[in-house]
Amino acid sequence: MGLIAATYGLARFGYGLFLPQFQQAFDLDGATAGMIQAGSFLSYCVAAVIAALGAKWPRLLVVCAGASASAGALTVATAPSTAVLGIGVVVAGTGAGFATPGTVGLISRIIGEAKREGAQTTVNSGTGVGLVAAGLLLATTTENWRTGWTIIAITTALATVATLTSARAGHPHHTSRFGEPAADAHVRPHDLLALRRVVAIALCSGAGSAAVWTFGRSALDAASPSFFTGQSYSVTAWILLGAMSVAGALAARLVQRWSLSRAWSLTNLAMLVGTAGVGVDPGHPVIAFAAVSLFGASYTAMTGVLIVWAMRLTPRSAAAGTVVLFVALALGQAVGAWLLGALQDFSSAPVMFFAAATIGAVAIAGQPRPVPANRTPPDRRAVHGAR
Repeated sequence: MGLIAATYGLARFGYGLFLPQFQQAFDLDGATAGMIQAGSFLSYCVAAVIAALGAKWPRLLVVCAGASASAGALTVATAPSTAVLGIGVVVAGTGAGFATPGTVGLISRIIGEAKREGAQTTVNSGTGVGLVAAGLLLATTTENWRTGWTIIAITTALATVATLTSARAGHPHHTSRFGEPAADAHVRPHDLLALRRVVAIALCSGAGSAAVWTFGRSALDAASPSFFTGQSYSVTAWILLGAMSVAGALAARLVQRWSLSRAWSLTNLAMLVGTAGVGVDPGHPVIAFAAVSLFGASYTAMTGVLIVWAMRLTPRSAAAGTVVLFVALALGQAVGAWLLGALQDFSSAPVMFFAAATIGAVAIAGQPRPVPANRTPPDRRAVHGAR
């Protein structure tokens, strides 16, 4: 959980939280800021694909996760220019891509089947924990963001060592690569074609979510009410987002009991309402805090729906199907961050957030026909590692 918190909540999503400081230090416009975030999302995709191919070496993947996230964070901390800042953010983004399959592989090897789902649930909550930690870190390093990113680098390195040490102390439970059914060991590209429409809506959902992940904190900071001192307003909102992401990670297990169509519609509807809420009145504490809280919980629950979709549409290749959908989600975030940043430069922040909400509505309208629950394979272990 600590490794996921460091690589996802701090190294990957920390860029959006610290964006106001970066904009002031490097004079970033919206398009450049979005392009840097897009590079981070793309590097995550590349790392996730490489990690999926090297899934039989989970300890190596954990090392790659910690090394890349730490190196990227340290590069950000020492960046003398916009170009070096961008390189650091992109490298830091690869850490999360390596971390997911690495931790899944370790859990499958050292934890028995009876306790494996609980362990995966704990790991999944790491992103929200990291977001809360990032908010607290910003609150204590507001005047010196370089110190904050140095702490992120050190924290990630320590989490990597702790993960490897705890894994060594476990008792091996011999399973296949991810603990998934043996059929997943021989993935046929044809099997994944069933996901093509879900890939399309995952792209849309990712693009819509990019507004809050990249520019949410900047919008809140710019509209901070006078009775909040310094950056306490936007930091409080980000901590709430992270805390509700933890709740969403737990709630994601419940979507398996709903119809996929209802679960997808409700989670994405909540996401677009949260996104629009930030754009409507970011300076009103009740509206803004409710909006980011709703976004945090619904985003994490939405990823749970994608996991179940992979299970039902690609029962023989559930782990590979999950990777495909999460890569599509990240690609959508990359494109969305770039386009929405450019739109903000030519219009305004409210217009940009409403455009993102509209993209989220497309994700709801374009979903495929409901998939019967009886298409879910009995063994669900393969899909509990996606985040």
